Amino acid sequence: LPRLALAFTAAGALVAVAAPVLVRALAPGLPDHALAVDCTRLTATCVVTFGLAGYCSAALRAHRRFLAPAAIYVAYNTGIIAVMSVLGGRWGVRSAAAGVAVGGVLMVAAQLPSLLRRLKRHEGERSSVVADEAARPLAVALFATVLLFALCRQSQVLIERFLASGLPSGAISHLNYAQKVAQIPMTLSLMLCTVTFPVVARALADGDTERARDRVERDVALAACLVLLGAATVVACAPQIVQLLFQRGAFTAADTAATAGVMRVYALGLLGQTVVGALARSYFSAGRASWYPLGAMAAGVVATAVAGAAAVGP
Repeated sequence: LPRLALAFTAAGALVAVAAPVLVRALAPGLPDHALAVDCTRLTATCVVTFGLAGYCSAALRAHRRFLAPAAIYVAYNTGIIAVMSVLGGRWGVRSAAAGVAVGGVLMVAAQLPSLLRRLKRHEGERSSVVADEAARPLAVALFATVLLFALCRQSQVLIERFLASGLPSGAISHLNYAQKVAQIPMTLSLMLCTVTFPVVARALADGDTERARDRVERDVALAACLVLLGAATVVACAPQIVQLLFQRGAFTAADTAATAGVMRVYALGLLGQTVVGALARSYFSAGRASWYPLGAMAAGVVATAVAGAAAVGP
């Protein structure tokens, strides 16, 4: 954990320093470059807090503790809303970025008590665990496959935002709102896989591939049913959902129509994204490097870039 925290801190500092270059490279068409740089620097702390929050969540879930990891997004959104309520009038959009930074801190704080209690309970076993870890070399290849897979998956969003930065004002906001809402069915369906992931990992560690495969097959089938139901709801009710959630103030009926259209497009890919999320965990929990998920995700990134560029046009 100390080494990870140091790496996260270095990466966050690099993002803050290189913010002007990153904004220019990732969103060259933005009209207010300085505002985007300020927001990027404010949210650079999330490299540290999100990384630590993910580590805490993984550790707690491995010990079958799901309440604290499930509460992190409540804490995250509470931080955003609170900061925007206090600073919104003076800071404008920057208050949202500051809220994201505060929310990231709250994500870590929400899990620390539970994690510390678990560590205290296992303090007597720590010496043997440390000895085992010292004797076990770091699986660099496995770590690399997981890291590159995650980067490829997140780069799809960056490609979309890059292409949308040259479109009329509001396009990036439409994409962001549509993605957040359309992904709710996928998030709900993958909760099942999150709960059963320790079962799959334990079965694979014990060499019981039949039990692991049976669990994964049932998870994928149930998650697919849930996400298809959610996708159908999004396609059928997209305008009504967007109108209920967002249409007020500066968010007009035209914004509702544009966001609803994007939501319906996103809904077409929900099944594929859900299956990827469910199956990737079984590959990586086997304890050995597997480049197949990375290759599949890289192909998806290329398809996103080509299709997006063709749709946006010159």
